[in-house]
Amino acid sequence: MPTIPVSIRVLAGLAILVVAACDATGSGSNATPEPTSAAELAGTSWTLVSIGGAPVVEGSGPHLTFAANGNASGSTGCNSMSGTYATDGAALTFGPLATTRMACEANLMNQETAVLQALAGASGWEIDADGLLHLTGETELVLQPSLT
Repeated sequence: MPTIPVSIRVLAGLAILVVAACDATGSGSNATPEPTSAAELAGTSWTLVSIGGAPVVEGSGPHLTFAANGNASGSTGCNSMSGTYATDGAALTFGPLATTRMACEANLMNQETAVLQALAGASGWEIDADGLLHLTGETELVLQPSLT
C-alpha cells in the first residue's frame, strides 16, 4: 500500500474541518435557525415589519417589548397594548392583551385587528440568522430589533 505524504494528510484534514465548520455555522441556504433561549427574548424590544407576509402600514410604528417579568407591551400602530407572555423553549403564548380604544384610520384599524389576532394565535417563536424575530402560529409576525 502506498504511503500518503504528511502534507497531503494535513491538507485533507483541514478540508474536512472547513466543511464541518461551514455546516455547523448554518451557512447553507437550507439551514433552519435554531430558536434562541427565552432568556434572550426577555428584555428585548422589536418593531413589526410584516403580518402574514404583508408589510405594516408605512410610518405606523407597531412594536412589541418582552419584559423579563413576563409582561408584554407595545403598539399595534394605532393603540397601545399590554398583557402577558410565556415561553417554553420554542413555544410562545400570550395571555389576553388589553388595548387602549382610540379610533384610527381604517387601514390602521385593520392592521390592529390583524396584529391582535396574530398574537392571540401565536404558538412559537424563533430568531433567524438575520436577527429577525418570527412569531409563528395562525398568522406569522416578523419583527426586527428596535433601536431604542
